Amino acid sequence: MIASGLAAATARAEVTTLRVGHPTPAVTGAYPFARDEGGGIRYAMYDALTWHTFKGKLMPALALSWENESPTTWVFKLRPGVTFSNGKPFDASAVIGTLDAMYDPTVVHPRTADVGPLESYRARDDMTVEIVTPAPDPLLPKRMSLVPIIDPDVWAEIGQAGYARTPVVTGPYTIESWGGNNTRPVLIAREESWRKVKQMKRVEMNVITDVGARISGLLTGEFDIAISLGSDDIAMLEASGMNISVLDSPDILSLALRTVRDDDSPLKDARVRRALNYAVNKQAIVDFILSGTTRVAHQPSSEGLIGYNPDVAPFHYDPDKAKALLAEAGYAGGFDLEFYVYGGLLPGDTLIFQQVAQDLTNVGVRTQMRQVPFPDYVRRLFAGDWDNADGFSIGWMNRVMWDPQRSYEQFSCAYAAPFYCDEEAMPLIAASRTEMNPARREALMQDIVRRLTDQGAALWLVEFSGVVGMRPGFSTPEFRIDGSMFQDVTHTAP
Repeated sequence: MIASGLAAATARAEVTTLRVGHPTPAVTGAYPFARDEGGGIRYAMYDALTWHTFKGKLMPALALSWENESPTTWVFKLRPGVTFSNGKPFDASAVIGTLDAMYDPTVVHPRTADVGPLESYRARDDMTVEIVTPAPDPLLPKRMSLVPIIDPDVWAEIGQAGYARTPVVTGPYTIESWGGNNTRPVLIAREESWRKVKQMKRVEMNVITDVGARISGLLTGEFDIAISLGSDDIAMLEASGMNISVLDSPDILSLALRTVRDDDSPLKDARVRRALNYAVNKQAIVDFILSGTTRVAHQPSSEGLIGYNPDVAPFHYDPDKAKALLAEAGYAGGFDLEFYVYGGLLPGDTLIFQQVAQDLTNVGVRTQMRQVPFPDYVRRLFAGDWDNADGFSIGWMNRVMWDPQRSYEQFSCAYAAPFYCDEEAMPLIAASRTEMNPARREALMQDIVRRLTDQGAALWLVEFSGVVGMRPGFSTPEFRIDGSMFQDVTHTAP
């Protein structure tokens, strides 16, 4: 019995490397102010002032607490005893230097648009930061979760490109190597991090875009964890002894319908946009393509999230109603549509787009889906470069701040590269951005949902979900849809 126990303890101690099969590369490396997920590794390296749990609860990170002293003034008390990976202590000067770098007027950083304008910021003392916004901002503590804190002296020395390759961080891991095109990143644990690594001292990631190959790697033991698997493979994987987690998310997969354009597209008519929503059998997508692992999306907020409006009538599958609305709008004979879509980020998304095209074609809207690589898709989204396409796949990324405000602003006239514009919705969106009273803001957000839904602002499809497979013995109390929280993964010998 004693020998057996010692053998088991030895086996557990030996598993200190985590091998991960991931669908997407860290396109921009460790560039801290990017919008892409960073291949699931940025959260393992960087800390912000705050962070969200996988259920959306806002938690302390490099800030232990925050207080709204006035509608426009927030005060953050910082966590003591934190050091960067180069040994430098973290304090208020790092926060101020990070904001200086992010708001450098000579550079446009993508995350700056999500955080929004700041009136001023200063260190009250070594461990206290004051941030003043131009107008009341109820979301500022959540926005601060989007600002990874850097060592500003190193940033000034090596620049953005250098920092993206060799970041100085406060998180539990640092980067050892990237591999070709950032497809084989290796993370090494930092023993001195305030976020302690439980067991996995080394994380080896392998970017495999094909879901079948990720599943094969999991089954053969090439990977310990495989991210973004297909829902139709769950039963087989469980029968093979794999541990499966289905990760919920408030994000919503949709097709954006371009109304900001110079032609007289049918999509400029709200009746047409509503017709498209009725034409797609979304429940069949959930049941047969996604194996019941998620829910149909009928509006831009999900149940349990602020702004969800239970009084809004859902777009249940009704092809006859779709045809009637098209005829009412003057398009009884249908028309042609073309969408740019990306695949491989959501289980079954390629099949989803094929089903959407078929359902739309069945009501006379002849639809083509053009697949584009994710890096090209990101470039087009931020540049507004859609050629002659009528729309594109897009997520209402409510998980970014666990609040749909950012999504509403993206689907508005004020977006940096606007594709949909409803002038009558703009006062509601603007008011919700500055409303500090939670009850009044909830009512405003529900009014926005009603307006966007009545106007058919997008073709909503399904709520995001993620399927993660782990080999026997591997577990974690919390995994995230972006594939992070590696520091909490443990392995127990069978």
